[in-house]
Amino acid sequence: MDVFNLRERIVNDYASYVRSFINIRDERIGETVEQKLREGALWPAPLIQLNPAFEPGASIPDVVSRNLLHDECKKIFAIKSESAG
Repeated sequence: MDVFNLRERIVNDYASYVRSFINIRDERIGETVEQKLREGALWPAPLIQLNPAFEPGASIPDVVSRNLLHDECKKIFAIKSESAG
């Protein structure tokens, strides 16, 4: 299951639902509301978390070096002492 695709489908379904009962006669207001909906005003960005309960494995730099993760992950998931230097 692609959770990002699932989220996108849910957001699109919800946006369609919201738009189904909005009837704004003023074109300027309607454009502003539509812009805010396109910008995601009613739904938050996806939340990504790590679960420390998983069994430890290879380090992030090791997994990145094997091209299993994007290189940017070394910065995103760096331990504070590693990222400070």
